Amino acid sequence: MVAEIVSVGTELLLGQIVDTNAVYLSQQLAKLGIDLYRRVTVGDNRQRIADAICDAFLRADVVLLTGGLGPTPDDVTAEGIADAFGVPLTRHPKVEAWLRELLQQRGIAPSPTLLKQADLPEGADWLKNPIGTAPGIWMEREGKIAIAMPGVPAEMEAMFEQEVVPRLQQRLTGEVLRWRILRFFGIGESALTDRLGELMTSPNPTLGTLVKQGEVWLRIAAKAPSEREAETLLDEMEAKVIERAGQWLLAVGDEPIEVLVGKRLKALGLTIATAESVTGGLVCAMLINLPGSSEYVRGGVIAYTEAVKMHLLGVPWEVLQTEGAVSETCTRLMASQVRTRLKAHIGVATTGYAGPTGGEPDKPIGTVFIAVSTPFGTHVERYQLRGTRQQIRERAAYLALVQVLRSLPETAATSSR
Repeated sequence: MVAEIVSVGTELLLGQIVDTNAVYLSQQLAKLGIDLYRRVTVGDNRQRIADAICDAFLRADVVLLTGGLGPTPDDVTAEGIADAFGVPLTRHPKVEAWLRELLQQRGIAPSPTLLKQADLPEGADWLKNPIGTAPGIWMEREGKIAIAMPGVPAEMEAMFEQEVVPRLQQRLTGEVLRWRILRFFGIGESALTDRLGELMTSPNPTLGTLVKQGEVWLRIAAKAPSEREAETLLDEMEAKVIERAGQWLLAVGDEPIEVLVGKRLKALGLTIATAESVTGGLVCAMLINLPGSSEYVRGGVIAYTEAVKMHLLGVPWEVLQTEGAVSETCTRLMASQVRTRLKAHIGVATTGYAGPTGGEPDKPIGTVFIAVSTPFGTHVERYQLRGTRQQIRERAAYLALVQVLRSLPETAATSSR
């Protein structure tokens, strides 16, 4: 089965909102083993919607549309589907009855405008909306299926999972598609592909790379008659990849870096404290953004001035005078002192010049020092970052968590206060 996605909404073309629906559907179709080769965006125009559907049916078995369902005059997806199939719109009695009951429950009068949502292409089935009032549309003819869902992400996702997936699964035969993300740090995209060599041209599983933030993501995708066989193919290819490039492997999966750090800290029973200058609390904010983070985050110090570095973190005045606040020694002391004073297992510290002013001849704008202190010692890395002030700060916060993750032991047996 081959699918295409048609996102409907003039606001998408104007850049007023981001099309997260298409991203979600792409991921879900891949899990179902449905091939997706194209995504299209059109405005709220009946003719252009119909044209997009007809064009997609030249290549695809299924067209999934999001947006343009509802009571307002610019909600014309139903009309576009009707035109594409060459049928009129007709009032669907079951949908009207469902709408009237739903509106009554919500204390809303069933106006002609709201009941317009019960007008579907002749011969179409409807999809119940678990959250909103706009029903979805399932139109099938001669082996071609058009599926329309609301544009509101929560409504679309609920409808897709509860109404669309079961219907698609009944029609699916053949192979399933499964994939896995391996994340590498400290090696460039071209260098990684060079090391993997002929593995990059494997027909099944296939390998593809993507550069995200400071990492290279390697996607391994496998097709097989069953999920178990696909997972076996993924395991075998992952082992081959790690054999060639395992020293740069940061993590497996697509979870944010703060989630990876939080899970590892929690699993190991370790705690962390932050001392931040250039990042101004971003590192701690990323960590505590997760539910349950109080189990492993002890707290943080925003040591933005030299006075705070001295009085709260015990950085000697001599160090600040001779080497400066943006220095390896200062950052090292900040990390070790915050770990000790907040009674944490791990201490992480950041200093640097985010610009646009400041810097020194040997420490220009973008110079950042990051230190991670553990019971076994303190390690400092120096980075030269580019970008705006905010980009440098955000990048430094991300790198601090990467450095923390790489410093954590795999098992609790090797950890100690």
